[in-house]
Amino acid sequence: MVSAAVRGVRGDLDPQLLGVVDAHDHLFFRSPLLKGQELDDTGLAREELAAFAAVGGGTVVQWTPYGLGRRAAELPALSAATGVHVVAATGLHQSAHYEPAA
Repeated sequence: MVSAAVRGVRGDLDPQLLGVVDAHDHLFFRSPLLKGQELDDTGLAREELAAFAAVGGGTVVQWTPYGLGRRAAELPALSAATGVHVVAATGLHQSAHYEPAA
């Protein structure tokens, strides 16, 4: 029998321990279509996660697509620093959000 688990950036999580879940968020994001709207500040991402935790938040599902500045390598440290579980979903966005191939 397989136990249910949610794969977080720091390992598998018991679903009953997720707490309040923000099911669609972007801690980091960069698109040529949205110049000036970049989310690329690690300190600000940490503050946002800490604020979420302060009001009872337990888990954030980080939906920034591949190739749009998702900074996946930074997510485990942000999760550890704030105590908020982070689930890093993946995929691709609409082609208009990517730089044209050379």
